[in-house]
Amino acid sequence: MQFNRSELNASAISLARGTDADESCVGYNYLIEENISDPRRDDVETYEPLSDDVREVVNGYFVDSVQGLVRGHNSSTFDEATNDLALLPATVEPVQKIIRLERIDRHLEPQGGLDFGSLVDALRTCDQHRLSALTDQFQNYPGERPSFAAFKSEVSDDLKEADWLQRIIDRLGLYHHYPFVSGNPYRFALMEYTADEVIKQAHSKGVDRCFSLATVLECQDNPAFFPVPRSTSHGFTVDLRERNPKKPSVREILHIRFDYSWRNVKRLVKWSGADVPDIEAARGRHLDTLRTETGRTDFGEVGI
Repeated sequence: MQFNRSELNASAISLARGTDADESCVGYNYLIEENISDPRRDDVETYEPLSDDVREVVNGYFVDSVQGLVRGHNSSTFDEATNDLALLPATVEPVQKIIRLERIDRHLEPQGGLDFGSLVDALRTCDQHRLSALTDQFQNYPGERPSFAAFKSEVSDDLKEADWLQRIIDRLGLYHHYPFVSGNPYRFALMEYTADEVIKQAHSKGVDRCFSLATVLECQDNPAFFPVPRSTSHGFTVDLRERNPKKPSVREILHIRFDYSWRNVKRLVKWSGADVPDIEAARGRHLDTLRTETGRTDFGEVGI
C-alpha cells in the first residue's frame, strides 16, 4: 500500500524495521497490502491529519468508517464505490456453513451476570430463553464492525477432535487470545450459521455484496493477519502452528455484522491455554504457502 502522505509510508517502514516482532509484522502488512483502491486510500488519509503514525490514522478510519459508532452505520468495507477491489462477487453458496469463535467472558459473572454452567445446561437442553440471554448481549455492541469468519467445511476434521478449540484458535490465526494467563477464565462459544443467513441480514440493511477480503484497514493492527495478492479470490488465515503433515490454508472471509440467534450457539467450552506461538515463524510458513498457491513468487518483497 502506497500512501500519498509520505509520513505514513515512513511510519510503516519504521514499524517493519523495528525489533518488536508484533509491530514489525504490522508495519510489513501495510507495505505489502494490494487490495485497497486509490479512492479508499485517499479517504483514509483524511483521518488524524496531525498524526504521522500510520496506526493512529488507520484506527481513526476504522472507528469512524469501517465500524461506525451506531447501529445501522454503512460500513465502508461494503461500499462498492470505494472497496470494489476487495469485495467478493455475489457467488458465495447460500448453503455454505460458516463458523466464528466468540470469547464470552465479558458476558459472564461477575461482569455480565450470566452463569457459564447454566449456559452449558441450556445448550444441552436447547433452552431458547437462556441461550437468547447470551446472544442478546451481542446486540449491545456499537456500530457495524465486520466479522472475520471461516467456512466450516475447511476445519471439519479439526472440529471432530478432542482438542478442537486449540486447533481452531491456531488454524484460524486467533493470536489475540494469547498470551494465555493462568487463572483467568477463557470461555468461548462456537457460533455456526449459513451464508444465506448472512445474505438475508445484509439485504435487510441494503447491502448487496456482503462478503469481502479483509485488508489492513479491517484487521486492527493484528500481526496474525496477512494480506493476499490482488485478484486473489479469498484471504487465508495464518496457522499459528507448524503441521506435520501440512494442512491446506483455511480461507478467511469477512462479512457484515451478523446478529446471532440462540440457534447459532453450537458449542460452549473453556480453554486450558497453550504456549505463545512464534508469530514470525508462522508468518514465514504462511508466506511460502501463499506464494505457492497464488503463483506470486515475489509477493511480500518490499526491499527495506
